Amino acid sequence: MAQQDGEDDFDRLKGWWQDYGNYLLAGVLFGLALIGGWRFYQNHQSSQARQASEYYEQMKVAVARDDAQSILALENTLRERFSSSPYAVLAEFEVAHRAVNKGDLDAALDALQRAQKLAKSDPLAHLARVRQAQVQIAQEKSEQALETLKSIDRDSPFAAFSDEVKGDALRLLGRLDEAREAYRAARQAAVDAKMDDRLISLKLKDLGGEAS
Repeated sequence: MAQQDGEDDFDRLKGWWQDYGNYLLAGVLFGLALIGGWRFYQNHQSSQARQASEYYEQMKVAVARDDAQSILALENTLRERFSSSPYAVLAEFEVAHRAVNKGDLDAALDALQRAQKLAKSDPLAHLARVRQAQVQIAQEKSEQALETLKSIDRDSPFAAFSDEVKGDALRLLGRLDEAREAYRAARQAAVDAKMDDRLISLKLKDLGGEAS
């Protein structure tokens, strides 16, 4: 049963990245514009920003083509020449996503850790930690996932995702009362942020919690 749950979580991890990646990216960009956390967004017409954006677009094309050599070159360029740009972080997300799809979870973790270092304490670092926790759950390392999630602030724009993944980890550990509380917190954070809470509600219902 535990193995089946792990496989289900791995499938959900891949599906979450596929289904919500663009949605999350749009949310990140909007949130950062409001927060004003990066000079990049205050001066987005700069040549440096345009170049980083162009390299990132090339990166997405290379990932779509599964061109490993180009992916590595573009990742290194963004990390070394544009380390203060969010595009360097997003490039690591692309690398992690590709690794997950190939079943190389260790490589995905390495990319997400690089993303955290590049993002430092900004919102994208929170997203990197949530994704890191998801990968750890897929590796059947739920305790480590809970440790990873501890560093995410309650006022993070990704609080709902963090609480949901926390609930997933607790569920796999058999700590069902705590899992229900995490899902309730996730649902409330999603409602407060005007996000779709249906999947969280289904998880809560599946554990015998209230459905509405």
